[in-house]
Amino acid sequence: MVVELSLENRDIDIVLDLLAPRAAVAGLATPAVTGTIDLTRPDIVLRGARGAFEARRWSGDPVAAAVLALVRDEWTDDAVEALHHMIVARREDRGCGEPSLLLRACAAEAFAADQIGRAAVLLATLHHLQADDAEAFSALALCAARLGQFDEALLLANECLKLPQKHPRAYCIAGFCELERGNRKAAQSLLAVGARIARGRPDFAEMLRAAQRVLLILHFA
Repeated sequence: MVVELSLENRDIDIVLDLLAPRAAVAGLATPAVTGTIDLTRPDIVLRGARGAFEARRWSGDPVAAAVLALVRDEWTDDAVEALHHMIVARREDRGCGEPSLLLRACAAEAFAADQIGRAAVLLATLHHLQADDAEAFSALALCAARLGQFDEALLLANECLKLPQKHPRAYCIAGFCELERGNRKAAQSLLAVGARIARGRPDFAEMLRAAQRVLLILHFA
């Protein structure tokens, strides 16, 4: 007997909104920066990241294949040009100078505007530049879930969980995807770990709420 464990659409929207990427806030933890990012020409950076993912896909890298599946129509030359102007305008208007935080802020704005493909391009670029940044990588997995591509979301979330920095969003996304597959026990375990990591961290408060909401639904299911 197969038991239907999928969440209602309203619950899915609430959970994914709670996991949404946010621009960095003063006083809260920000991802560690490894190396220097030069965003003098954002278009060159975006095209370089695209080329790197395409090369990785041809070599059989499943992460690159999953990323490119999310952004088929969002990483064209025209789209890169539009993103270039968006990044430059954001830098000039708001004075967000640190390149990784600038990309993160632009991705958060795109996600909030329901431009998920555009957000995915920015997050993929940041992941290319800083592969150990669990904040960007887990947000990329979230973009896949928001687009309904749960196989890609689970793959990206599980890859994110291999990083030294354990991010509650990755556990929440992996748990959410396992639930969509009907794997209740795996979902509960992942969500519980995500909640434990997020507890007591103001910067992870929304992710704690997301994990607790799904765990509560499962408890009464």
